[in-house]
Amino acid sequence: MFRRGLLPSFASASFFTSIVMAADGPSSSASRAESSTQQQLPVRSASSNSTATNEVTTQVDNGSSFDIVRTYRELLNSDRELTMGVAAIESLIELLRVTPSSTAMELVEIVKKEKAKLLASTPNPLPLLAGADLFEQYLLRSLRGPTAAPGSGSGQDRVLSFDETRQHLVDNKDLFAQRAKAARDHIALWGSRYVSDGCVVLAMGGSRTVTKILLRAAADPSKHFRVIYVVDGRNPRSDVAVAQLREAGLEVETISPLKVAYVLGNQKRINLVLVGTEVVMQNGGIISGMGTAQLAHLAKTVKGGMRRFYVAAETHKICRRTPIAYPMVNRVGVRQKDISKFDNIGVDPDPDTIVLPEDEEVDYTDPELIDGFITEQGVKMTSQIWEMVDDYI
Repeated sequence: MFRRGLLPSFASASFFTSIVMAADGPSSSASRAESSTQQQLPVRSASSNSTATNEVTTQVDNGSSFDIVRTYRELLNSDRELTMGVAAIESLIELLRVTPSSTAMELVEIVKKEKAKLLASTPNPLPLLAGADLFEQYLLRSLRGPTAAPGSGSGQDRVLSFDETRQHLVDNKDLFAQRAKAARDHIALWGSRYVSDGCVVLAMGGSRTVTKILLRAAADPSKHFRVIYVVDGRNPRSDVAVAQLREAGLEVETISPLKVAYVLGNQKRINLVLVGTEVVMQNGGIISGMGTAQLAHLAKTVKGGMRRFYVAAETHKICRRTPIAYPMVNRVGVRQKDISKFDNIGVDPDPDTIVLPEDEEVDYTDPELIDGFITEQGVKMTSQIWEMVDDYI
């Protein structure tokens, strides 16, 4: 299923195609691997969420309706390594399993309805939208031209029906899980090449992918580097990341966000700034934890040396949306408190309104401030994100 030296991308609808082919046996799967130029979308194995799956199955058998919001939350809470986009995809895969539909179009309509319900349940639907869009696009493409799989004995390809394709997706969750875990490892391989001996890396946000990059670089005996980590006390993932890096033997200094400009101006060996992200917009900008945009601006404007600002992100985080007006994340669907017009001064928030809590708020970082994206496909320029959307999504 893998091309030589390259992990398949999450951003391709053909990921589902390769899972379907894999179900026909290792020999047919291997014969297709070299010709496949696109990649796969991860979903965890059934064994890792058997409790949630069994509950849903029982409810459906008893005639109750499938609750995609609850399924999504159970999946996300059961595995801290799971991203929101992958949890959304996995919820839709579970929907396929429990939904009896007479036609493909009927199933697509059900998926659209459940997708909308899932997006409406969270104040920041963009990470879920990125994953759900990939899944929905696969269903639509399967109607226009179903997946091809090897025929039995004839040497000719047989066209799978929609029902066969759906069943193969449900039956082969283990293959999805393998690719989900391998993605960050391949990002770490690419990213570790940008960590040079004797340098200082500035990181922020508690990204699991960034942590993997630094741990991979630390495992190289030819490199000795240090890390300055920006922590604000509100993000527990940052504390976890710092603990993991120190446990690996890295010298890690922590600073508050108030010291970023001071440190950038005085620490001349900082030549790399690494962050993760929740969403990659199709114009090459990112929507990530509050303070990311500030860090990017300071990295480019504070005098003290040349610094590269790189974002580590799996390609399934690419979202088919572009901010209309910088820096209003509210205009692309994020529901968080907006103080730009002083509308909320002295007004108690509506308890029925779903908004992001302050410690989870996000901001938008312009692509002009980003030097590149470290993905499982390799390092991409911001201008290439739009091309990836056109090619894969």
